[in-house]
Amino acid sequence: MMRSVIAAALATTVCGLPRGGMRAALRDAANRPPPTTGSDDLFFTQRLDHFDASLKNETFQQRYFVNTTFYEPGGPVFLCCGGEGPALDETVLYHSVHCNDMTELAPEAGALLLALEHRYYGASIPPSTERGAARLRHLTSHQAVGDVATFHAHVSDAFNLSAATKWVTFGGSYPGMVSGFARLRLPHLIHASVSSSAPWHAKADMAEYNDVVADALANEAVGGSDACRDVVATGHASIKEQLETSTAARAAVAATFDFCDDNALEDESVRRSWAGYGVVDVPAQENDPADGTVNGSIGVICDALLGADGDAVDALARVSSLQHGGQCVRS
Repeated sequence: MMRSVIAAALATTVCGLPRGGMRAALRDAANRPPPTTGSDDLFFTQRLDHFDASLKNETFQQRYFVNTTFYEPGGPVFLCCGGEGPALDETVLYHSVHCNDMTELAPEAGALLLALEHRYYGASIPPSTERGAARLRHLTSHQAVGDVATFHAHVSDAFNLSAATKWVTFGGSYPGMVSGFARLRLPHLIHASVSSSAPWHAKADMAEYNDVVADALANEAVGGSDACRDVVATGHASIKEQLETSTAARAAVAATFDFCDDNALEDESVRRSWAGYGVVDVPAQENDPADGTVNGSIGVICDALLGADGDAVDALARVSSLQHGGQCVRS
């Protein structure tokens, strides 16, 4: 019932983030030297549709980035797969957390670093006269994997790479899916894949999502404990019961958590989004022990929960108030 993606980030890494989370990764990246060559925007001709022969002549310009700073002839190729996020730029290969594992491993491996922007994002948008959903019919993960195959051929030719060159794809979340799919569908081209926090198995009601967050709250390595997890679980169970009891009970919950609208919890969709996602925000993916606030550190959240007066619901309300800066909760 808490916002998160995966608890693995708490003790090790997620999407290439080191211990210490996003902020630590940014600090580390800031000290990494920029590439010596090849970091400007580059484009190559990509097929619009890799599967429809009638469209074999339809193409668009797809953007990519190259960092040869650490490359040694015969070394591997590390490919950072783009995704649905903000447009990429040259910093993705040296000053970004998007594929941080890749950039950290490159000096030791003597790797050629590449990043391929996902079709329909950033500057890699196919021209089209179509409108609406029809314009996006080529925006699929299948086409994205086909893009990797075409890009493989383009780079191999441009850098005169041998067929024995080992390619490793990297990505987190949806880009992690693309990374893994590339290895699965293109085993003759992709030697290995690093697929972090990738939701390969799509599921509408994924209870496991919350299970790993519960494990995160109990993880002593990041300041959690069984007692902290139990407070959150007990509090949410009590809130669920009150929300299902009566109008008066729902009003009492709204008052306890200082909703701006006293009647907000009469709306079922509000109840689902508020309690269903978690009445407090647990930064399981981006946990940063050095953050020192209830918005960025699980350890600080647990300290606040266990140190609060009253029952488990009161403890959650206290943390919610701190996370909202003392402002009322908007529905």
